[in-house]
Amino acid sequence: MVKIVVFVALLMAVAGCGGCQNLLLVENNSGTACTSVTVAVCDSSWTFNNLYPGEEQEVSVVYTKDDSFHVTVQFAGGGTLSGSFGYVTHGITGERIRITIQEDSIAFLQSRN
Repeated sequence: MVKIVVFVALLMAVAGCGGCQNLLLVENNSGTACTSVTVAVCDSSWTFNNLYPGEEQEVSVVYTKDDSFHVTVQFAGGGTLSGSFGYVTHGITGERIRITIQEDSIAFLQSRN
């Protein structure tokens, strides 16, 4: 009976964390179209092409090692921005990352859900 209770409790814990993830939101608040925004972390990278002013895109992220976010922005007019931000730890879940592209800077916000 104890084995069944432990098994059910473990199964519920795993099922409950099935929705646990890290969310990465990239928002263009610059007033200029971004031909590409590349975000890299933990040996994965995502490129958001043709991100127009006011648009945002979101992806799920898994942290496979300790790392930082590396962001590169290419504007339609030819300008670029880049930088490294934050810090992640292998296996952490429940984080929300917001990267906001501005005219002359990149704003980074890292929070827990």
